[in-house]
Amino acid sequence: MRNNLRLLAAVLASLILAGCKEASVPPPAETEVSVILVELQDVPVSTEFVGKTVSSRRIEIRSRVEGFLEQRLYVEGAMVQEGQVMFQMDRKPFEAQLSAARAELAQQQARLTNAEANLARVKPLAEQNAVAQKELDDAIGMFRSSAAAVEAARAKVLQADLDLGYTTIYSPVNGVSSFARKQEGSYIGVGGDALLTYVAQLNPMWSATRN
Repeated sequence: MRNNLRLLAAVLASLILAGCKEASVPPPAETEVSVILVELQDVPVSTEFVGKTVSSRRIEIRSRVEGFLEQRLYVEGAMVQEGQVMFQMDRKPFEAQLSAARAELAQQQARLTNAEANLARVKPLAEQNAVAQKELDDAIGMFRSSAAAVEAARAKVLQADLDLGYTTIYSPVNGVSSFARKQEGSYIGVGGDALLTYVAQLNPMWSATRN
């Protein structure tokens, strides 16, 4: 009798567990499905690249003479035009040098005039044997020496005039100016110390990958 009760209890427990499992499983939910119609068509292709350009010419603006910088006559970073004055150096020392060179030229020209007159006086006398040949040779030598001194003095005047002109510094091209490496009152030397700024020409422009 006891065994039958145990068997009945086991059967009831199995039925209860089976009922609980079936009740705990929910029915499957409906799944939403999206449908796309595929058609064959031409699609435009667009590509974007990052480009970089550089100036075709980057000109160094340098001083050709030594001296003190008197003025900066351009706005840093602004466009400058060919022939525009960018810097002005102190002209007074160069004006004095030019005046001295011109005075020396005048002095040498006066000596040449005297030497030419002396030669003109001695030459006919030498032809008549009225003076020694040495006097004629000395007169010719003095004339040639004076003529050479005049040419040297002319060269000094030309150089002094050029140096005076170099005190005004222009832009050789149209372009964008860089910052000034020297400020008013600075002494401008030679070599690397003569660099004042840069001007970058914008027409034409080159790609940064250009060899």
